[in-house]
Parts: sequence; C-alpha cells; structure tokens
Amino acid sequence: MKPETRNLKRSLCAALAVIIAATAVLPEYGARAAEGDGAKQPVFLFCPRRKKFSAWSLFLTVDKSDPSKVLAVGLDKLVGKNSLDLDGYEAVLAAQQAPQTARELLGTLAARDFASGELWIEKDNALHVSLKPLGPDSYRLFVSLRINADQRFVIGGKEQSKRDVVLRFDRNKGKWAACAVVLLDYEGKNLVSHGARKLSGIFFPVEGTGIQSIYGVLEGEAVAVTLMDLAGMRKED
Repeated sequence: MKPETRNLKRSLCAALAVIIAATAVLPEYGARAAEGDGAKQPVFLFCPRRKKFSAWSLFLTVDKSDPSKVLAVGLDKLVGKNSLDLDGYEAVLAAQQAPQTARELLGTLAARDFASGELWIEKDNALHVSLKPLGPDSYRLFVSLRINADQRFVIGGKEQSKRDVVLRFDRNKGKWAACAVVLLDYEGKNLVSHGARKLSGIFFPVEGTGIQSIYGVLEGEAVAVTLMDLAGMRKED
C-alpha cells in the first residue's frame, strides 16, 4: 500500500450498504498538523436517506490568514445526521455548516499529497476521494462511491464527461465551494450547460440491496435533480 494513501475503516450494516458508523485510522502527522493550524470549510455532503445513518462531510482545511491557501482535505462523519431523522437534506446541510454539530474525523490528506494520495474508506471499498490541483484557486474533485456489489457512482475520472465537479475559491466571500462544470441527469441532459453551478452535495436512499438512486442538489433549484436511477433503467430494459 502506498504511504500517501489514507485508509479509513468503516463498518456497514449490510455488505451493500454504504454509509454507517466508521472507525478511522489515525491521519499521519503532517495532515494532523495542517488540520490544527487551519480553519475548516465544508465543501461537499454525502447524505444517506435512512434512519440512524450518518452523513459524510468533505471539508478543506485552509490557512486562517489566507483562506485561498488549502492545507488539507478531510472527511468527517456527522454523527446521526441523515435526511430522514432530520427531515430533509437541507437540515443535514445546515448541520454540516454548524460548528456545534457532533463530528468524528475519519481522516485527512495534506495538500502536498494531493497529486498522489487519496482519502479511502477501505471496508467494502466504500469510497475513494481525491483532488487534482488545477490552479491557485481550483481543484478537480474525484469521487468513487460504492452503490452495490458490482457498481459505483463516479464523479470525475472516467465519468468526467458526465460529471465534472471543481472546488473553487470565491475571493469575494473568502469561501471554497463545489461547482459542477458538467452534470448530466439520469436521462443524459446537461444541467449546467450555461456555466458552472454550485453543487452542495448528493443524497441517496439506502435500501437492503444498496443504493438505487442518487440525487444532486444544485444552487437555485427548487428540487433535487436525479443523477442516477437504476430502478428506472431496469424498467426500460
């Protein structure tokens, strides 16, 4: 195993379920130091729609005096926060932003390791996250989320032509945010054909056999957009 890879261990209530309580391997010292010296900015939410499950919050640790400077990327577990127990995705999103929300740190990756490292939840190969530097104020996001025994939901990488998300720094607000540059819905329609749009995260019902559908939440949309619908695809077949 490469030394720059971060392994995060997590237990699932079933082999095909993706989000539950996790046990994290301690981050290496460099990433922990960056975490302690900086300020957290949540940038993306993975939100399950199932009672007693816990969402994951992807965050950047930034320099307190210059928030455009990223020190590390990390993943928090938002303990007991999901879109059923909190009555909706927006409530979980608010909890992600609230500093008083109970969190468990699952791991961090120092900025110097972005080019070669990743955040990796090892149990059931549930999740891979990495960032690719694009310039002084942007990073391309890669996500590979296990949805069932043999399928994954991917942002970036081989699916970049369908789902391309970039973390960008807004100098007017002093904040980082995830922006969809390309985002196709489950029918192949590009939802951001007229420019990048902020994408706060995704939510998904977790069933006994895994995840059948995934929804994205774009800024300015009254309702979430369907990014994946395996049940609908099977009906068409």
